[in-house]
Amino acid sequence: MKARRTARDGRVRTFWDDMPLMWSFFLYTAGCVLTSIVVSIALMVGIMSAYGTLQRSVWEGRVDVEGGPYVYDAESDELVPAVAIELASAGEPPDRIAFLGMRDQADGGLLVGNSSGGVINADTGAPVGYATLEMVRTDPSLSVYDWGGNYTAADYEESDGSPYDLVSIDGSNLAAYDARERAGRMQVTGPVARLGEGDDAFVVSNIGYFVSQDSMAYETPLMIALRVAAGLTPFAVLGITAYLFFRRFYRKRLAGPLDVICGCADRVGRQDLDFVTPEVPGREFTRLGDAFEKMRASLEASQRELWRTVEDRRRLNAAFAHDLRTPITVLKGTVEMARLREEHGEPVDGQAIGTIAEQVERLESYTIAMSGIAKLDDRPVVRARMSASDFSRETVRSMQDYVGAKRPELVLAIDAAGMSQVETVSVDRSLVEEVLGNLLGNACEHARSRIAVALSCDEEGRLLCVRVTDDGPGFTPEALHRGCEPFYGEAKSAKHFGLGLNIVQTLARLHGGDVSLANDPAGGACVTVTFQMGTGQDATPTA
Repeated sequence: MKARRTARDGRVRTFWDDMPLMWSFFLYTAGCVLTSIVVSIALMVGIMSAYGTLQRSVWEGRVDVEGGPYVYDAESDELVPAVAIELASAGEPPDRIAFLGMRDQADGGLLVGNSSGGVINADTGAPVGYATLEMVRTDPSLSVYDWGGNYTAADYEESDGSPYDLVSIDGSNLAAYDARERAGRMQVTGPVARLGEGDDAFVVSNIGYFVSQDSMAYETPLMIALRVAAGLTPFAVLGITAYLFFRRFYRKRLAGPLDVICGCADRVGRQDLDFVTPEVPGREFTRLGDAFEKMRASLEASQRELWRTVEDRRRLNAAFAHDLRTPITVLKGTVEMARLREEHGEPVDGQAIGTIAEQVERLESYTIAMSGIAKLDDRPVVRARMSASDFSRETVRSMQDYVGAKRPELVLAIDAAGMSQVETVSVDRSLVEEVLGNLLGNACEHARSRIAVALSCDEEGRLLCVRVTDDGPGFTPEALHRGCEPFYGEAKSAKHFGLGLNIVQTLARLHGGDVSLANDPAGGACVTVTFQMGTGQDATPTA
């Protein structure tokens, strides 16, 4: 069970690491939004709960005033709770309103809700009741306004069609305002008007009022702060959560991979290519890391090739300088002997002159050989595409002509069956023939009776392989290790400087291949040379 859980966790981790940046950013954003919503709701509930507690304590002992309508009772100098009745009887304007006040509610009594008691405001916890004129005059949070209605045509004309003016009425001047407006408004007639005649329970008026209670006047600075905090909480929480989430997103999905890539780039800048680009999470950065690793590997290969070229050139110069010492020493000795003979009055014999001439010729040959090797590195490789059968046929004929001219008594066995795996080849034919000439030249010098040549291609058609084997004495252990070094040879002479295999190696590497030396199990030397064949894009077709 634990192993399965571990494997499942590993798959989940791999899936998360390989997720594209777009989807991971979406998930981080969704998590940020959901977290912000949950935290904001929790904090706002807590803040508003504290606000509600403070609000209930502030409203304790207060009454939540019912807005109205009210009518003014001049007899008791009091506001009386009323109801508004629209009058639509025949012959009366349809906008006439009668306000019917009930004197038994004029003492500011509480509203009766149900059998359990009075009506309670759920927010403030205060009982709901009617306002009195005394409350309006003494409580600054209460204001009285005209309900409106029952305007005459003159009212509309004087006010340009808008007679209603929402202006607070001073409680101490309410009696004068009510008397003036009652006289100026349309009068209430009919059955409703008769309810107030001689009946102490009702007051009928054509003017109504409503009372507005400013609950904000009861708020303390702490309550205001809590209300502001509740309004700002979603924005603050979203900002903090966004910072935390996107900071983590940057560190996990951007900063880490970027640090890896930048670190690798710094190492490349310091010429340190001996490393492998680490794996980085994220599909996009994985592709970037793969591309960077390919670039690093290519630079490393180029640097190694450059180092190898410089090292080969260094060894070549060292070998050249070493081999120059012999002819120079002979020349110096011959010249000294000639001077001594001249001092003793003896003539310089022809043997000394011949020695000098021989060593000068040898130096000249060395110089020409050195110049030829130096030019090999700059030789361009021009691949040409041709059919494998034509290449095999022409190469076989060239090898037969070469061996026949150099040592006709040798048996030359050529196996070109390996060329049947491809239809076309793309090589620098002149370079290949030059390599074969050097190989066959060495084989003709050492073979006793037989030379075998095998031509083949790999299955992908990328490499051409040439193997030359002779039945001579083969390579010594030292020759197997140093055979391709410049100026190395076990039997060097004035005409043979030990450059043949070095030239073969240089040309093969120019063509993207290499050289390997071995001894054939049946006896004799075996030299294998490979050439990298080009594609159709870098090859010039030939007829």
